[in-house]
Amino acid sequence: MNWVFFLYFSAMSVASASNIGGTRQDILHNDDGGYRNILVAISRSVPEDLSLLNRIQGHFESASEFLFEATEKQVYFSDITILVPNTWTLNSSWEVAEDETFDKARILVGPANRVWGDKPYTLQPGLCGVEGDYIHYTPEYLTNGTAQGRNIVKEFAHLKWGLFDEDVSINEKVAFRLHNENSELSSTRCGEYIGSFVNKITGEVCDMSKEKDPNCLYVPTAAKTDSSILYAHHLPSVTKFCSKETHYRGHPNRQNRLCEDRSAWEVMNSLPDFGVDHQKKRIENFSLIPRIKIIQEIGAKSHTNQRPITENPNGLKTTPTTTVEEDEKKSENEIEYKITEKDANDMNILLSVTAKPVPNSQPIAISTRVDSHDIDFKPNSTLTIYTNIFQGLTPVPNLTVHCLVNTSTGLEVKIKSFDDGTGLDSTPNDGVYTASMASHKFQGSGYYSIQVEVDGEGIASGSRANRVKRRTQRTVSGGVFIVSNFTGSVTDRTPPDRITDLLADFGSERNGSTIFTLSWTAPGNDLNVGRASNYTFYVSNDSSTSNLQVLPNNHKSILTNVNSLLVDAGTNLELEIDFEQLEFGDGSNVTLNTYYIRMVAEDDKGNQAEHSNPVSLTIADPQTINLWVPTTTTSTTTTTTEAITTTEATTTTTSSIDQLDTTPADISDVKTAMLLILGLGISGGVVCLLFIAVFIILIVKHKNGKTKCSIVFKGEKTDQTENVNIIVLD
Repeated sequence: MNWVFFLYFSAMSVASASNIGGTRQDILHNDDGGYRNILVAISRSVPEDLSLLNRIQGHFESASEFLFEATEKQVYFSDITILVPNTWTLNSSWEVAEDETFDKARILVGPANRVWGDKPYTLQPGLCGVEGDYIHYTPEYLTNGTAQGRNIVKEFAHLKWGLFDEDVSINEKVAFRLHNENSELSSTRCGEYIGSFVNKITGEVCDMSKEKDPNCLYVPTAAKTDSSILYAHHLPSVTKFCSKETHYRGHPNRQNRLCEDRSAWEVMNSLPDFGVDHQKKRIENFSLIPRIKIIQEIGAKSHTNQRPITENPNGLKTTPTTTVEEDEKKSENEIEYKITEKDANDMNILLSVTAKPVPNSQPIAISTRVDSHDIDFKPNSTLTIYTNIFQGLTPVPNLTVHCLVNTSTGLEVKIKSFDDGTGLDSTPNDGVYTASMASHKFQGSGYYSIQVEVDGEGIASGSRANRVKRRTQRTVSGGVFIVSNFTGSVTDRTPPDRITDLLADFGSERNGSTIFTLSWTAPGNDLNVGRASNYTFYVSNDSSTSNLQVLPNNHKSILTNVNSLLVDAGTNLELEIDFEQLEFGDGSNVTLNTYYIRMVAEDDKGNQAEHSNPVSLTIADPQTINLWVPTTTTSTTTTTTEAITTTEATTTTTSSIDQLDTTPADISDVKTAMLLILGLGISGGVVCLLFIAVFIILIVKHKNGKTKCSIVFKGEKTDQTENVNIIVLD
């Protein structure tokens, strides 16, 4: 592959926000729609492999074309810079990096971590529409993964536009994986697909209608529509993001929960990247192939003819590698190692000392940033503090983190940080702990300083063999910020956090009623600090906010004392609702098959949070799960008469998703066919004609003069698949 080298050009750039705190290099946006200044950095721990550079270039070339089509020809990748580590051999064709570093890059290529393995991911500490920090790829994925170019577009949507996935990961609660509506259970998604729930450990197909297995995820194998990239980017027929018209609102994925049921395009159109007509600014015959510039960290060395020291050149004596034991340490920060001259020829001594961390125990790094270093004070001003705690690229969750804010008047404000995926913390257990300071906590104009206290035993998730448990107790500086134009004490106008993790179970029978349990994480009095003073519940006939009706706390359908739920922020809460007692409408006791519930938290000053994400309550038929690939394959034996072909169908269980045949049928030799299923029953001398509500697609193939029949069921699953009569009409 020939390199397309970077050529600098002058162009106006569309205003573009940076990541939170401006800790990483800005991605610039040319007024013709091209993204430039994208820094891809390779970790020093990645072995030298020049072919990796070729692969990165190739993936971005395909990604640029896919991005262009997916955004209706609005944006593409214009310029990419690849930072090569100084552990790779010096190459005279590469420029030397100036201020570009691995820590500033927006796309990282490094070893797998214990949480995600080789799966790509984007670190997104902010909420909807806010830029993320970086995308992490591993050399293994870039070399042997699938649909890498398409994946770059999906992850870039997370990174640059603050969008979220429309599927549900294995780390999320089981109930988020199913959408319950109109007496049907379906997979949480955006778009129409063919697929099935698969156990990620055994590879076997799951029956989620019977048991909600936490190891089961929905795996789409074919798409019926051309969206959505945020759900199934890997499928060839998926080429678009969901729009207002095609979006699946109410499904409990992160895009809906964090973006208040808005589609990808509704969020994208609110950003400056899509606020202008880029096509008018393009030159004729412009290229979608990004320009590539390769730079290298300073300090790289070229190959020399020096022989390894182990070959003992010129009689130089070497000693084996020595591991320094505890009693050889002179002090905590100093080690004494003695070399004794044994003969006159021992004149040239080469001593190499290398300090390495204990295996599987990288140092824990703690860094803090704020969403604004210069606050022009307003009555509704708030400050959000983000504390990153990582071992290498692996997050360290399960720690207790507090921020101590010293105000300009000397007052200390102590705020707890959360990494639970609620409120302002967008993602649970991602190693980013979030805290917020309300406007009425500010004490005047001037400089404010932050200290961060970290305590606890952080356990990085992942396989048991790779988990690291390490005691951490540390206080670090969080930097300073300045407040100006402080006008004196203000009234508390800060509401509780918006609830984004409201969840409903699938209901259970009790005394002739169906009882649903709602669960959520308690917000605070001020965002995620303190405790809320009240909750208001709303019922509706759809997932929007246009038809909300207040459900009083003392309503007969609410079985839990709401006052018992007014507890400290971060507490897991549950509330029971009697489905049969729910009402909606004008007071005439109108009942529905499906109700939607939202809730709002309120503080002691009457400040109300925004509406929570919706949950749907419906009594679903346990035998009905929509959009499943049949969990059986059909083998047939065929006999032919003059007018009727009879097929006996027997079923066998499919044991692995890999065995499911999702190849589109060749219809070139398909004959017109009709399947007629009649059930006759006689009761009281009356003949009753029963039509079974099952749609059947009959695909008839001819091969070697024989008729081969394949039956695919869509709709309710049924065991009545034997002795099916098929009439074939020529």
